Amino acid sequence: MAKRTPTNRRRTIGVALLVGALLLGACGGDEAPGAATGTTSIVVVSGATAPETEPRLPVTVSDANGRAVTVNSVERIIPLDGDVAEIVFALGLGDRVVATDLSATYPPEADAKPEIGYQRSLSPEPILAFSPTLLLATTSAGPTDVIEQLRATVPLVLIAEQDTLDGPAAKIRAVAAALGVPARGEALARTTQAQIDAAKALIPAGAPKPRVAALYLRGERVQQIFGPGSGIHAVLVAAGVVDVGELLGVKDNQAITTEALLREQPQIVVVTTTGLESVGGIDKLLAFPSLSRTPVATTRRVLAYEDQYLYGFGPRTGQLLAELIAAIYAP
Repeated sequence: MAKRTPTNRRRTIGVALLVGALLLGACGGDEAPGAATGTTSIVVVSGATAPETEPRLPVTVSDANGRAVTVNSVERIIPLDGDVAEIVFALGLGDRVVATDLSATYPPEADAKPEIGYQRSLSPEPILAFSPTLLLATTSAGPTDVIEQLRATVPLVLIAEQDTLDGPAAKIRAVAAALGVPARGEALARTTQAQIDAAKALIPAGAPKPRVAALYLRGERVQQIFGPGSGIHAVLVAAGVVDVGELLGVKDNQAITTEALLREQPQIVVVTTTGLESVGGIDKLLAFPSLSRTPVATTRRVLAYEDQYLYGFGPRTGQLLAELIAAIYAP
């Protein structure tokens, strides 16, 4: 199975330049951004917290399940999740990553690594064949029995998934703590949170709140909608829109019916590029009975982004939020 290509995001012409200029203006000044107020499920129990040029090991952390995990080596890292892989590379330790899962599409160096399967349907053999010294996974990784098998052989740290805009910074700090580079993590977390805060300030004053539906598509038979409990819901709320998934009472993500979407009349739809391709493009998507009689069928306001970028909830969350805001409120 080929990895998804992290290119070809469909954007309004000029959005990228606009977002860059707005973010530079919003982030200007000499004051250092404040730390995120959210808490992380991983705390350093032992190990250095001073600025580090190399990982300070050994380090013991308490992971998302409350287990104490001692990390003695980060020479051979396998992130079992795409956004965790992105964070490892952003922290400057990508050269120690020996393999990734199928969801790791960014940066290109992570995409080029050997693959060990998909994070939700892992097998121990392909992973252990790379002789890893550290495994990093989110709480979505599975099956559970495979995670326990791996944990019995290799230090494995589970990272909590969070659904608020404090989540990306918390995830970064958690990964950095496990890697023995907490100071690097703090710097990246602060930068990420500052970008998120700057992006929120880009919403035009007094702008009406459009109804936006974030859809998961895999062909015509798999259609789900995201709501509270998902990272994309937090991004939509921060963008100042009405999340159709929330109106429908969705928790995390659920299958969507034609009647439900027709009732709530979304004005904008957000999807992944691979999801859009799986249904044959914008024309075929808007011909779906669930969308053909909604405002989006007329306006054709379908915003498509690469999967990891849209759902990763990692260091690029502020950039994604700024791009969404620019596209949503474009004249």
